[in-house]
Amino acid sequence: MTTTSVAVQHRDHTALTEEFARALVAHLNRLRAESHPDDPPADPANVWGQMQHLPPVLELDFWTVEEGGVIVAHARTQLLTIGENGHLAELELLVSPAARGRGLGRTLLGHAARAMRARGRTLLIAQTNDRVPAGEAFARRAGFQPGLSNHVNRLLLTDIPGGLLDAWTTRPDDGYTLEVWTDSVPEADLDAYAALLNVMNSAPRDDLDLEDHRTTPEEVRSMETLARAGGRTAVVAVVRAPDGTLAGLTDVSWRPAQPRIISQGNTGVLPAHRGHGLGRWLKAATVREVQRLNPQATEIRTQNADSNGPMLKINTDLGFRPFMASTVWQGDTNAVLEHLERN
Repeated sequence: MTTTSVAVQHRDHTALTEEFARALVAHLNRLRAESHPDDPPADPANVWGQMQHLPPVLELDFWTVEEGGVIVAHARTQLLTIGENGHLAELELLVSPAARGRGLGRTLLGHAARAMRARGRTLLIAQTNDRVPAGEAFARRAGFQPGLSNHVNRLLLTDIPGGLLDAWTTRPDDGYTLEVWTDSVPEADLDAYAALLNVMNSAPRDDLDLEDHRTTPEEVRSMETLARAGGRTAVVAVVRAPDGTLAGLTDVSWRPAQPRIISQGNTGVLPAHRGHGLGRWLKAATVREVQRLNPQATEIRTQNADSNGPMLKINTDLGFRPFMASTVWQGDTNAVLEHLERN
């Protein structure tokens, strides 16, 4: 590998422009053609919309290498300024295939790691996938360690076993009820829903050095605003227990301009209510809601830890199959910088 002196531009969340959003998306779409060749390209308007509605507690920074007005490599960090995990910064680092082997990734990682160290962030978290082997090779060379193995799993709606949705949505008279909310959580349920989201802390984290995250009502509203700004339609399904409290949830979203692919995010049931088939009910009811609201949908994708046996069992029975393997890496900020200096 040859390392050369390159000009690196830095922008924080206060200096983002529509012109930059367009250039960034063009770069990301070139990379997307490598990892997701059958997916539609991202729309710069959606990315620019999100850039204008970032949560106030989020700090976002970009470092880019640009040649002839074209971004060929970038690093992005994001961190929350309040709440738990104050030691953590999330890192995305992507180099265009034609620009690899020139040391651009090392240069950008150095800029990002030094900036995060200056802000007291001692741990960097990044993710790679098996469709771009260069990502894993770089992470290992840079001193990162694998922390969590997972898969993006995909459900082709035509692969759902016949009669399964009926079976999973047919309920005994046990007092549980299901509700579907579109685009936003009702104000009357906002505090309870934010508290319910904390069930996601029970999802496997394997070796990742992360603390539980406590979701606030303000965070729920910020995420809703961000989704709408990015052109997404969101649907949340919840189950109420016989006493009226919230017992489980799942959520899906899609962009009406790109309706084929549905993203499924959180799915969880409180421990006290497990064993009643609520997870299956939520999953099946959500599929039906997607089919009702978005007849053009052809598939649902979700990400699961490979160690999350109970959720994988539900997904596999529904028809989800592995689509893409990924690894979440963690690197001690000081150790990563020392590694870069030594190598």
